Parts: sequence; structure tokens; C-alpha cells
Amino acid sequence: MCCALLAALAQAPPEVRIRSAAWFPPSLTISADANLVELGATVHDRQGRLIGGLHASDFEVLDDKQSREITFFSELRKGVSVSISAAPAGAPDATAPAPPEPRTIALFFDDVHASILGVHKSAEAAEKLISNDLQPADRVGIFTSSGTTSVDFTGDRDRLLAALARLEPHPLNGVHVESDPPMSPYDAYIVIRHLDPDADKLAMWEIAKRSCPTPITMQCVASQRSAATNTAMMVWESSEYQYTTTLDAMEIVLRHLAAEPGRRILILLSPGFPTGGMEKRTSALVDAALRANIRIAAVNSEGLPPNPEPLHRIVVGEFMKAAAKSTGGQYIDYSNDWAGNLLKVTADPEVSYLLGFSPPGEPDGQYHVLKTRIGGNRGYSVESRTGYIAAKASENAQRHIDRIALSGDEIKDFPATLEVRQGQDGLHVKIAVEAKSLRFSEMEGRRVEELTFLTLLEDAQGNFVAGKQSVMDMALTPATLAEKLRKGIQAATSFPVPSPGSYRVREVVREAAQDRIWANATTIEIR
Repeated sequence: MCCALLAALAQAPPEVRIRSAAWFPPSLTISADANLVELGATVHDRQGRLIGGLHASDFEVLDDKQSREITFFSELRKGVSVSISAAPAGAPDATAPAPPEPRTIALFFDDVHASILGVHKSAEAAEKLISNDLQPADRVGIFTSSGTTSVDFTGDRDRLLAALARLEPHPLNGVHVESDPPMSPYDAYIVIRHLDPDADKLAMWEIAKRSCPTPITMQCVASQRSAATNTAMMVWESSEYQYTTTLDAMEIVLRHLAAEPGRRILILLSPGFPTGGMEKRTSALVDAALRANIRIAAVNSEGLPPNPEPLHRIVVGEFMKAAAKSTGGQYIDYSNDWAGNLLKVTADPEVSYLLGFSPPGEPDGQYHVLKTRIGGNRGYSVESRTGYIAAKASENAQRHIDRIALSGDEIKDFPATLEVRQGQDGLHVKIAVEAKSLRFSEMEGRRVEELTFLTLLEDAQGNFVAGKQSVMDMALTPATLAEKLRKGIQAATSFPVPSPGSYRVREVVREAAQDRIWANATTIEIR
């Protein structure tokens, strides 16, 4: 009865949710070798000083407590050009002094989760970095988790500063279902994973106040555990995709950065977010960064909170900290020196290491715990990745979409139409999908389906101009489904009007239920 009451009191989750981000062609630099595990590592002594001059034989890597042979090893020093290659354990790589390479820096603002203060302070810090602290050959790109602001890598400081001035928070609409009692996505996550007994008790007490007879007894409160968990699950499942959206947007930026020259840095400016249960995604991001020699750095965009909570700090910062230390970057969580923090994380570490091993046997698709240490009991500490997913080699949905987008193939697994027109305010693209051809699965009284729309703009020579990708998550009531079946499903996007000339607009639509594709293109003359 209690669960039924909660369901009745809860506001129904939104029927259609759309998440968007800029899209860039994938880089061939990122390897898909699933049977190779790479680790970025920094080593400190007891005083916190970085240690250099170590060899592969000094390191020990434990994979689920089993020692692994290090099959390649490199020491990376500031201002030294290093070529990474396979080498026998213990053999140092040859290094040659060389002028520092120019940097390519991706500034990734998590405007979906950051507050107004966090976005504006982070933007101000980026303005100082771009105005005062870049080298002439450095190039910077500005990207956001919402996809509303994007500037490709450039040395044009005026263009970068103009984009920073436009940054604002863009929380995703309809990502949080209202529950009774009210519960935030973070609190729901804590309850589901039983990370804090007090949070569990508070959730049960709030439900007891609505469902137990007065006076409320502790026995009745204790009986609400299942109801509290159900409420938490309902809230978390309706909100989780806002976090996976940010990871998806990061993946696109990361692979775009992999194709850039010089030293590559991705800086995540975010308040952080829970990523438990998303290990496959986060592990893949770290793998991609390591294989493309990209250093990930992370800064908590919110600064120092008035009353920091240790558990909150751990939960929301888990991915940011792990991604940074796994790739040789820095993570700064609680500090109000926004400009100083950004300058600090863009600086190259004096010395770091890149090493790797090949696990025995076939990938099992499971999460493996890693521990890296220095032998000889010298009191050194190692910062490196703490685990990986032994993913089986396969083409995931994003790679499937990317491959079709770049192939130029015309595919019509289901009916759809593409319409492009030029307006005064932009180039407008409209896609209509025939809903009758889709398979809507049933889940908790709703009909669910997911459509991914990738719109690619190319010039007359086939050169990439711009790209946008959106995902439409549908959980439709019978009435809405009937309307969609009658009228179809429409999506739209737009680009700024390019220079006069001939352009090609290519559209790829993927439906998730049966992994089917529709792909076609049309040309338009811009006058």
C-alpha cells in the first residue's frame, strides 16, 4: 500500500528527454585494442616531491592481486620529447632534449551541473589563462556538457573570450522526477548504495511520517526500508542520464582532441557527479586518453563550500580524481583560487610515467582492481588508475554511428525524411521518423525507445564544417504513443549560416531497440 501511495504521489517522469552535444569526426589515434591495459603514473616521496629516474623493474602492477609483467614503459619529463615504444622490462626509453611542443587544451565546462557561481568563476579563470598565460603556438577549444557553447581549437583569443562571456548554466530539463518525500538525485544515490546509514534512516523516517499511524513507532519506521529504496530507485533512474550525458560529451571531445598536434590536455571544470555503476564508460574514457597521450586534469568549479561534507566530496569527485591521477594530471577539489587552480593544472608535471601490460586470456567484460607500487620499501607513493574494464572487443553504438556518418553510405532500415532550409538566423535541419516502423518496448506502463540523431555539415570538397548529435529518450504513455504513431517523430537542429557556397548535410539516425540505421544526405546552396 505504501509503495502504491508513493507512486500515486510522485510526479510522472517526462515522456521525452533530449540531450545534445557538438560532434566531431573520430580520430584514428585512439586504439580499440581491448587486451592492452595502460597506466599513467606519478611517484612521490614522503615529502610529496616527484620522483624521476625510475625503470620498469622498479614498478609492480597487481591486477586483482596477480602480478603482471610490464610490457612497455616510458618516463615522461617536462620539456623532453619521448617516443613510447615496446621495451623489455627494466629498460629505460631513450630521450632527447627538444623544445617544448605547443599545447592543445580542451576546456570542458560542465554547465549542466555547475551553479551560476561555478560557471562564472571558471569562465573568469579561463579568461585570465587565455589572456595572460598561453604560449603563442598554444591552441584552445571551449566545450560544454550541454552542447550549447562550442569553439573548436584555435589560437584566436578574441573568439575564445567571446565564447567564455556567453557561458551560463544549462541544467537539463525534466531530469528529476519529483517524489514524496522529496529526494535529490545525490541523496537517492546514497540510499541505493547504502553509503550512509543516517541517510537510510532519514529516508525511512520521512516516508513513515506520511504512512505510519501516530504516534510513529520505531518498528513502523524500520518497516519503511523497502519503500525508501523504491523511492530512491525511482528518483535515481529518472536522473542518472544527466550524468551519462556529460560522460558522452566528454568522449566526443576527447577523441577530437586526440587528432590534435602537440601536448594534449583536457581540463574538466565541474562540481563533480556520482559515477558508481558507470565503470564501463569511465574506464573507456581513461583508456582513450592514455592511448592518445592526453592528460586529463580536473577542477571543482564550485570552490570551497561553507560546510564541506567528506562523503559528498568523495562521491562526486570520484571520477574526476581517478581520471586525473590515471593520466598524469592533477585534481583540485576544494579551493577558491580559480585562476591559480587552472594555471596549476595546465602546467606540465616535471616527471611522470606511462606503462602497460597485457592481461592473460580473453577479456571477460568484468571490472578488475589495479594496484601499482614501487618495490624495495622506499616509502614512495604511486598515483595511478585503480581499475579497468576488460571489455570485449566490439563496435559500440557510438562507433557504429561514427562509421556510418563518415562512410557516405545511404541506409534506410526504417522510413525517415530529411529537410534542410536556409533562414536568416541559421541553417535549419528537420528530420522526421515514421514511428510505426519503430519497436517500442514496454517498461512500467510506458513505451520506451531511444533515437540518436547525428547531423553533419560538410563543404563542397567534403571537408568537415560542423556536427551536432542529439539523443531522444522516450518513455511514452499510451495516449502519447498513439499520437506519435499518427504524426511521426520529429527532431530539428540548426547551424550558423556558413559562407556562401555549396554544402552537404548528412543525417544519421539510429534507433536503439533493434540497432537499425537511417542515413542520407542532401545538398544546399548558401547564397
